[in-house]
Amino acid sequence: MRQFISSLLLLTVLAACIDQVQLPIRTETPRLVVEGQITNEAPPYIVRLTYTGNYGGEGGQNVNDQYVTGAQVTLGDDQGRSARFMSTGSGMYQTTDATFRGQVGRAYSLTVTLTDGRRYMTKEERMPAVPQLDSISARLVKTGNLAIPYAFAYGANMSDPGNEQNYYRWTAYGYTNRLSIGVPCSLGSPNLCNNRCWTMVSTNVVNIFSDEAINGNPLRNRFVLQIPIYTVAPQLVEMQQYAITQANYQFWKLYQQQNARTGSIFDPLPAPVTGNLVNASDPTDLARGYFAVTSITRRRLRLQEYPRVSFYPALTSFISSQIIPPGDCRDTYGRNTPLLEPTGW
Repeated sequence: MRQFISSLLLLTVLAACIDQVQLPIRTETPRLVVEGQITNEAPPYIVRLTYTGNYGGEGGQNVNDQYVTGAQVTLGDDQGRSARFMSTGSGMYQTTDATFRGQVGRAYSLTVTLTDGRRYMTKEERMPAVPQLDSISARLVKTGNLAIPYAFAYGANMSDPGNEQNYYRWTAYGYTNRLSIGVPCSLGSPNLCNNRCWTMVSTNVVNIFSDEAINGNPLRNRFVLQIPIYTVAPQLVEMQQYAITQANYQFWKLYQQQNARTGSIFDPLPAPVTGNLVNASDPTDLARGYFAVTSITRRRLRLQEYPRVSFYPALTSFISSQIIPPGDCRDTYGRNTPLLEPTGW
């Protein structure tokens, strides 16, 4: 008993010697955020305007307060033409002039005027030309994921022009098949329907590239998208290749570096990734995000055949071992999931 009391007194003394650490609350004044682009494809062009959150504030922040309402948004070119944007709600604005279309070689600037009178503008950026995608490559790969061990990895193949510095960005989406038992096609029918769904997979990373190391040479198998395999069925892929400006490339490069940053809560906050929208009355007031001037080319692939790679037997064994859920496949994979193959492939 005496030993227990001595131990308790010792713990009390040690606890009294520990200084409480008061961490400063990290706060940031809400800033304007812009997301959008003009391309060489047909309008409308869309811009999303929001405010950054008021971190550290009491009571939190209503998500609706983050949407920018009542802004006047205008897009102009180097020939004196302009197009206004109309609000469509939730901070979204889109152009209404169907004749205002982006052209390679033309320079464009965005102006945003808020309800408090602050006016933000971008410097003019000239739309670069984008080379065509030669083809989309597909490789059967192991993912290292026990739940979804096999997938197709899709890459971009293109020829880089040798007479200029080029900057690229890629995005893609695709469809893969998911199965279910299905439901009777009609009352009393022995036939089953709604037993196959086409689920969508899209890229969720920033994929950019400078041709500094390959200028004028082909670029092959630039990885863009990976789509899991659940059953033997076609996969459908659309890939988008963008030609972006040097300033836009540098913005995304800094964004990647900030996302890769690691540290502890005691580290200073990383420098904000500011964009190209600047307060006309205060050059130190820069919006977040970026309004891009970019050209785009697209290519589609319908992948039907599965190559007989060394692990093909393991792939077929995995597919045959899958448990097929009962009922309408949309009840498992989402009510908005297409039952029929999307058109265009």
